[in-house]
Amino acid sequence: MLRTSARVTRTLPSGATSLRPLCAPTAPLRLARDRCLVRASSSSSTSPPSPPPPASTRDPSHPFLHYHALPLRGRLALSLLPTPPRAPRTVIGYLPLGAGATLDDFVPEPAFLSTLHEAIKDGLAAGAAQTVEFEAATRPSDGYIHITDERAVPPAGRIGETEDLIASVFVQDGKLVLDTYEPLPSYRTVTPNGVVLLPRGLDTHVVGYLSKVDATEGGEGGK
Repeated sequence: MLRTSARVTRTLPSGATSLRPLCAPTAPLRLARDRCLVRASSSSSTSPPSPPPPASTRDPSHPFLHYHALPLRGRLALSLLPTPPRAPRTVIGYLPLGAGATLDDFVPEPAFLSTLHEAIKDGLAAGAAQTVEFEAATRPSDGYIHITDERAVPPAGRIGETEDLIASVFVQDGKLVLDTYEPLPSYRTVTPNGVVLLPRGLDTHVVGYLSKVDATEGGEGGK
């Protein structure tokens, strides 16, 4: 599982940065009391057989992130939805099933990013992004502001890392000009600091938007 806090990045002996698993896996998976997926010890021959991992598990370090097991595909689907997603474009991406997850293992779902931008723009139009609107209202002059992923909040007055800058939008007279919304190509849904974490208000709107997409477009059985 992927840790989403900015404080959990680490460097492997080879120098490659990875995402730390929620529970360090070393043997067959079992479900611990804290609901983390962990590995059972392989040193005891008297241990009972390990049950399979649950179909869906919430990441306790993220308000919306869930891992959905896809045994037939041998992988986990990462999603902001609490139930297994049926529409592929509501899946953030995939990790191997039953392995310690690192950043190198993550495979993004190509259709998700455009859906995320659709949902964000819908949220801006609905007035769901209170923090973004506040930044626009308090900006001293017209100009562009960034919508920034909050998994690694920059110091006050500083711009976030390019991989955390989701989009830009023009502000005029303290108001967002919605048709100037521009996705930024450098944005990444998963980085060593975690998985996409949207500003408060916008996050719940996006989850609701994804739920509607999944209900409308999800085929039987999904991915």
